[in-house]
Amino acid sequence: MAKRIREHIDDSQAPPRVLLLIESSRAYGRDCLVGIASYLRAHGMWNVLHLERGLEEEVPAIVKKQSFDGVIARIATNKIARTLESMNVPTVDLRGEFQPSGGVSFDTDSAECARMAFEHFREKGFMSLGYCGYPGVDFSDDRGQVFSELCARYRIKLEVYQPSKSPVRTDEQKFSGTLFREAEGELQDLDLIHWLVSLPKPVGIFCCNDIRGRQLLGAVQNAGLRVPGQIAVLGVDDDEVICELANPPLSSIQPNAQRIGFDGAAMLAQLMVGEIPEAPLVLIPPIRINVRQSSDATCVDDATVALALEFIGNNACLGIGVNDVAKAVSVSRATLERRFKKHLRCSPREEIERVRIAKVKTLLVETDYKLEMIASMTAYTTASHLSIAFRRVVGTTPGEYRGQVGQVEPRIR
Repeated sequence: MAKRIREHIDDSQAPPRVLLLIESSRAYGRDCLVGIASYLRAHGMWNVLHLERGLEEEVPAIVKKQSFDGVIARIATNKIARTLESMNVPTVDLRGEFQPSGGVSFDTDSAECARMAFEHFREKGFMSLGYCGYPGVDFSDDRGQVFSELCARYRIKLEVYQPSKSPVRTDEQKFSGTLFREAEGELQDLDLIHWLVSLPKPVGIFCCNDIRGRQLLGAVQNAGLRVPGQIAVLGVDDDEVICELANPPLSSIQPNAQRIGFDGAAMLAQLMVGEIPEAPLVLIPPIRINVRQSSDATCVDDATVALALEFIGNNACLGIGVNDVAKAVSVSRATLERRFKKHLRCSPREEIERVRIAKVKTLLVETDYKLEMIASMTAYTTASHLSIAFRRVVGTTPGEYRGQVGQVEPRIR
């Protein structure tokens, strides 16, 4: 990223005229726009032109005839990229596939999405996983590759969906990129059903985005399979409308699109005064997983361990210990420890602390409770005890975590 941000503009100068070529048809684009608006409120307004549009709509002819000092766009096609290049003004892209000449691209970190998805299913005990994306689409392939590498590293079986027919683009200008592949996915129900039936059960499936997750859930229902008992599903983008209309509601990874918009606007401000960026691509990590019914299950091939996990999930924040768990499921502590190591590769004590720390994270993000209150709600004897445990597990203090959520350092390339 550029070395500094110019916060003060000479009042004698007219405000920059900036084109925002960002779709408002989905939550991701709208959140980018909210982030840009937040930057402008904090650092001074621009003269902005924003038109209602879809992701892959071409730049209107009337816009091409106008002059701008800068552009912020989500560039989805070669034609849009060429049009913006011809404007010859500082440009920031908020999608990551096309990097403007001399400009910067911002994108959600696909590797972090894949890691978050893998950990989500692993923590729930799934030993069979699947990936369902749109082969050939940039972000889908990136997420699938990292997810596959993680499965290989931890020796977890992975099945990757491959459509029986390759996509045919009869009119590339009209049907291009992501939207075409998403539309084509609506016609793959039979393919998806055959794939789902062939998978070992239970299985957790990571989908490249929420649209793919919704399509997969439709195929699961048509195949007569149970969600999340046999098939658990997780998407990306946390588009509330798409997720809540899915049947059942879709769990999804929440990207930090508002930060992408805010940081993209800050970068354009620097480019418009002649500063040179340090890197052409900035990757912003996602915020968290919004768990809904589609993946709200724990999977383990051991009835005793499954009962223990349910007991821990319901009682971890009430101050239980390992002996309480063993008593609840009617086995010895040694037997419980051995079965946890075999099926979950962690100890009962570690699982208790994981559940408690997860609750602490939620309270830190979603409330303004003081640390003493959070400690009392999660079975830590004092705020100091909580802080020590939190740092050991998370690597930072609760206060630092609360301040940094949504402000995690980006990766630059």
